[in-house]
Amino acid sequence: MLGSTVGSCWAAPATTEAAQEGEASAVSLEAIEVSGKGGHVLFDAKTDEPWTETSLTREGIESIGGVSQGNPVQALRTLPSVQTSSEEPYGYGHFFNNGVKIRGQRIKAPGSNLLIEGLQVTGVPGSSQYLFDMENVEGLTLYKGGMPPSKSLAFTTNAGLIDYRLRRPAEEAGAFFEQSIGSFDYQRSFLRLDSGRLPGGTRAFASYSFTDADKWHGEGQSPDWRHNLDFGLTHEFGKRVKLELFGNYNSIKAHDFRSLSYDQARHLDQYDKYSYNSELTGNAAEDIRYYDYNRHQFEGYSALANLEIRLTEKSRFSVKPYFNKTQGYWMVGVTEPVNGKKTPVVRKWEMNYHRLGVVAQYDAELPLFDLTAGYWYHEQERPGPPTKWKRYLVTSGGLEYAGYSLLSDNSKHIIHSPYLQLGRTFGRLHLTGGVRYLYEEFGEIESYYFPGGVKTYDPLASVGRKYIDKVLPFAGISFDLSESANIYFTYGRNVGRTAFPAYPSYVMRRGKFAAAGVSLSDLWSNVDLEVSDHYDLGARFDFGRWYLNPVLFYSRHFDKAVNIYDTTSGLLVNQNVATARSYGAELEMGVHVMDNLLLAANAFYNNFEFEKNIEALSSGKLDVKGNQIADTPMFGASFMADYRLGDFSINPVVRYTGRRYGDVLNEEPLSSYWLVDLNLAYRLKDLWGLKETRLKLNFLNLFDKKYIGAMDASDDTQPGSMAYYQGAPFTMVFSISFRI
Repeated sequence: MLGSTVGSCWAAPATTEAAQEGEASAVSLEAIEVSGKGGHVLFDAKTDEPWTETSLTREGIESIGGVSQGNPVQALRTLPSVQTSSEEPYGYGHFFNNGVKIRGQRIKAPGSNLLIEGLQVTGVPGSSQYLFDMENVEGLTLYKGGMPPSKSLAFTTNAGLIDYRLRRPAEEAGAFFEQSIGSFDYQRSFLRLDSGRLPGGTRAFASYSFTDADKWHGEGQSPDWRHNLDFGLTHEFGKRVKLELFGNYNSIKAHDFRSLSYDQARHLDQYDKYSYNSELTGNAAEDIRYYDYNRHQFEGYSALANLEIRLTEKSRFSVKPYFNKTQGYWMVGVTEPVNGKKTPVVRKWEMNYHRLGVVAQYDAELPLFDLTAGYWYHEQERPGPPTKWKRYLVTSGGLEYAGYSLLSDNSKHIIHSPYLQLGRTFGRLHLTGGVRYLYEEFGEIESYYFPGGVKTYDPLASVGRKYIDKVLPFAGISFDLSESANIYFTYGRNVGRTAFPAYPSYVMRRGKFAAAGVSLSDLWSNVDLEVSDHYDLGARFDFGRWYLNPVLFYSRHFDKAVNIYDTTSGLLVNQNVATARSYGAELEMGVHVMDNLLLAANAFYNNFEFEKNIEALSSGKLDVKGNQIADTPMFGASFMADYRLGDFSINPVVRYTGRRYGDVLNEEPLSSYWLVDLNLAYRLKDLWGLKETRLKLNFLNLFDKKYIGAMDASDDTQPGSMAYYQGAPFTMVFSISFRI
């Protein structure tokens, strides 16, 4: 069956288009076959393919995707082993804290495990983290554990992968408008126009949204504004050639939220609304905490395309290029050395970078097996690590420019990654195997410092290009117990985070490193890619009215980025040297109690621990072996219902987050908590000549629970180092939409 091997490249688009057009080729139809009965409203039916994945439908995104439709991560927070975080209710918080952990593994580089149509368009800090509005997304798929080569084309895959499929232009001309208002002066306007099929067969859409909201505590807004413009175009050249083009422009400005210490996090009744200062005091140490000195602003544009050529009835070739350009800055108050003295300053991290790439893939159904062969090329300018940190002193007259904290020439990272994937079906047995070769060039760092105020090349803080290659195998087997049940086993090797913080850490302490005779080059030898081996044993039961999907998982992580003690300089440095392991279980289940009532539950258990102690102390090793990784709950669950009564729907969601720790020594425990959300919607057909009018009322954190949501630190955070953020309070949003 061709779909068992090549579904990654076109199963999602084919699914969307088949639904819209009522037609698809024989190849496309095979690519979307599933083993279950389907019809579970919120989630797509499971396939018989041997890997762990969960897909949200368009209806699921609308129902449980959060109070705003700008952040794809919010739609996944009910899934097992998925831990999302944001300091504010609408998903537009700080790009480093507004992230996701999957099976306890955090993605420190924003968007580096988020794909659009299988392409790494997003990533690194800035406005490109979340591009297309969710109204333009047809579905979301979350992959966990080992992933087949054709589905794993991302910077980091060790924490799982999120891929979202865009809505194609509609067959008929139409318009959709939605207006939302909510707590904290939230407002969002969204408009989408579809051309329908034009003479010659072209279809197109364009959409625009504007969003703003006040911070729920403290001065400033989050976001001050977000402008987002999306477009899409498709054209078929006969029956064998198809061209699809999508684009995005976005601009965002937002004020950041202030973090809490552990002691403050334990007393949320007192510090629930602890914020940046609303006024300047004249004291520089206090004024770096002024709200308008802690903000970010970015704009960018992106484009991606898909040229698909059906060579025969059983083979095709596709080329998918993509491009992204982002520029902007992030301002934050910090204390850093100035002329050998610790000084309160405002740091302005300026970014101006682009990324581009292409995926070329050939798929064929051959007599003996199904074949997928492809090549991924990617290049991008830094960060990471950063290239430019400007420094400003806080004076009575405002901010005074005081030179650079960090400066280096920009350079490019380059990825070459060919891959091969084979599949074969023997009756009820499905086999898939393959390998991806990853060759990555880290850009050179030509750094500068300013002795006597003169820009001077700094050989101590500079390194040349670094070359790394990895072989990433995958193997999976599934067996159909019946038409409605199968079991599967998967092994796959993934890659993860690089210890890029070693560079800014070196620059900030250059004097001490130089005095000890340590150069950046001495530290760069242990900068690598984290590698992880994943094993999943799962089953899928889908009998139409109920489904059950249990999974057992185990993984080992090598060359994990941690801070270790450098005996020469006596300082901590970030290196890829640690090992860890994770094991646990996940469960997805649901039942149609009635035709119009779905009850669903997801749960997980995850033990994620370092395998060895870390050499992070001058006196010896940090005793972390067997401790739970920081900010990783061992237990979690969610419960939800989808009830339809005519044109009325109600979706209550209950989420449980178990006990976790804010440090690697497990000395800063955080209590478990429950959150309740409620989503109501009512559809009216043919009102005032409109195709559809829809009213929605969404409640987030219905009982106004005080809790710690986001944390900002690494897996090996020591006591007293974690930054804690208050979770979003009770939030209500009302929306009205019209479809013409």
